[in-house]
Amino acid sequence: MQSIIDIIIENLKQEIERFFSQNPSIEDIEEFSWSRLKQVAVKLAEAYAEEIDTALYNDHAGRKAAGLAVERKANRRTILTDIGEITYKRTYYAKSDGSFSFPVDQVLGVDANQRVSDRVLLKLTGEAKEGSYSKASKIVAGGNLSRQTVMNAVRRCQAAERKASEPRHVPVLHIDADEDHVSLQNGRTQIVPLVTVYEGVEKIGEGKRPRHRCINAFHYSACKTGEEFWDDVHEQIISRYDLKGTHIYLHGDGAAWIKQGMDYLPDSTFVLDSYHKNKAKKMVFAGCGSNEARAEKGRIVNALRDGNASALIEAGNHLMKLHPEQRKRIEEGMGYLCQNLDAIAVRYRDPEARNGGATEPHVSHVLSGRLSSRPMGWSMKTLEHLVPILASETFELIPRAQREDLPECLSKAAKTATETMKRKNRPFLVDPDHCVTPEVINVGRVTQLYRTMKGLGR
Repeated sequence: MQSIIDIIIENLKQEIERFFSQNPSIEDIEEFSWSRLKQVAVKLAEAYAEEIDTALYNDHAGRKAAGLAVERKANRRTILTDIGEITYKRTYYAKSDGSFSFPVDQVLGVDANQRVSDRVLLKLTGEAKEGSYSKASKIVAGGNLSRQTVMNAVRRCQAAERKASEPRHVPVLHIDADEDHVSLQNGRTQIVPLVTVYEGVEKIGEGKRPRHRCINAFHYSACKTGEEFWDDVHEQIISRYDLKGTHIYLHGDGAAWIKQGMDYLPDSTFVLDSYHKNKAKKMVFAGCGSNEARAEKGRIVNALRDGNASALIEAGNHLMKLHPEQRKRIEEGMGYLCQNLDAIAVRYRDPEARNGGATEPHVSHVLSGRLSSRPMGWSMKTLEHLVPILASETFELIPRAQREDLPECLSKAAKTATETMKRKNRPFLVDPDHCVTPEVINVGRVTQLYRTMKGLGR
């Protein structure tokens, strides 16, 4: 006589012995182990679920005390898990308050409309961060889940809250701020801001053009701007750093929403990032040959270094006289440089101000690769979940509503199921996997035929 667990393990043992008698390769062993062990886990989960249902059904006194009356038996339920599809039968009960439920689902922690386990939801969201919904479905579930299901998984997740720790003190912080422009399904465009906070830049490797890395960087992004956004950024920073005596360099392209951040960051200096500075300088030198640009460049650079607006304007007017056909581009470039003159001059007089300012690469790496690099349209509801997840190091499922404590009869049923799976059972006269119980017994209604068929089984 064997228990349910013993039967499953004994069958697995026999399969393993047969498998290794065939001189398998490493690849064969990997495939067999991965697939077969998951199948065994699925069988154990299904047996456990059905034993709970049986134990509850047989506990007449406990069900009566809990106000549960059998409405229908043998309702099949399938849920996709990380080990495969788990299918089990359970009983549908009428409750004393007039509602109906499947108590076994409550014991297993499965919601009424849930078709995918929480672990699979997390894996789907992780893959959706990197690629399309379709690709996420193929990687996680072999393409058996729809793109709608993957989107629903993203909407069930949120950026994980950072664990509290003692704020550190650093002399300098750098903040890169920029935005991505994301197309919506309604034809409009949503601005998605991103900030990257770090403690400066360090070189990686040697050579003429070594790589650089931001020190202790973290990102924050959300589908909001203005005061609400910068309030959140400030909270993120003070949760990590003690800002007393810390000087902050805010790098950006000079947009109004970026400069607004200086109102929320104590002891901060705005610095125009080098990408936009150099882009404006190229516009100023439009039409100049290499030798000519070299001669005029000194005047422009000196004016920018000194923060001398009049000298900068004079140099720009001189270039427009030399190349009147490029007047519009030169005026546009000069206007941008003059508007951000102080933010450019600080780069020349303060070496630390040049130790940051990689705004465009951050946006490209964190947001654009998923949101805007290819033609696609997003809904705001999805963006509100996905954007913070893209910027965060970790994410988690949004906590469900607090589940009620299990009635005594359900707790007892779960305990009984565990004991039953370990107990020795009567020997089966036929293979239990091929036994078919007549539908008249499974239907749940007590008829004369039901009593007769039940009597035959005793």
